[in-house]
Amino acid sequence: MDKNSLLRKSLAKIMIEHIDQIKSIVAFHISPAITIKTDGSPVTALDLALSEYVESVVKEEMNPALTFYSEEKYDIWKFPLLALDPLDGTKEFIAKRPEWAVSIGLLEAETFKGEGWIFNPMTDECFSEESLKAFSQKTCYAGEVSRSEWEKGLFTHNNGVTFKVAPMGSIAYKLGRLSAGKTDFVISLRPKNIWDIAGGTLLCHKAGYKFYSQGQEVSKVQKLYQPPLIWCHESLISELSAQFS
Repeated sequence: MDKNSLLRKSLAKIMIEHIDQIKSIVAFHISPAITIKTDGSPVTALDLALSEYVESVVKEEMNPALTFYSEEKYDIWKFPLLALDPLDGTKEFIAKRPEWAVSIGLLEAETFKGEGWIFNPMTDECFSEESLKAFSQKTCYAGEVSRSEWEKGLFTHNNGVTFKVAPMGSIAYKLGRLSAGKTDFVISLRPKNIWDIAGGTLLCHKAGYKFYSQGQEVSKVQKLYQPPLIWCHESLISELSAQFS
């Protein structure tokens, strides 16, 4: 199977067939065994179990030579590449807050061409190309921001007449919601790795939303992006940048 035929097989179709197994893995690890990594961030047994399962499914049903790139496996950078975050929002999971998701971005090349899939096992929300909703003009737009950034007071003074923000865990979950029209824009003021945002950015692009880093539209896939990070319709970026950067 060559790389072109690889991307013609639907990632979403494959993963939807395995949703029940993903839920079973989550249920088995619902009381997390937590390890603190050298950088101070937590990792749970569920992170590792979901990562192993997703990798095995995709390799078996798509292509065993596909490159996986994630927080636990980042030694090879080669396309086509599957950027995986098996549990985006680990702190939300540990806190038993239903704002985390499994995020997969199948990237054909360095141009955000491919397929995204995001699943929140706690709310049973599945975001794929089947759930996309186009942007609509409004007089007031409601966006979502990082819960940790919100709790540090980085956004509370920025609620205006045109734009209002609210906290929501997991950048992947927020981007899935944006692609489905459940929010109007997403902002993060912290750096993000490609595994955090690949699946959501692919979905948002196909729904007509653009991704901006440090005031510039992002078109190239890279390992890390610097803030401010904004995902929105192009008609909003000037005002959002002025208010939230």
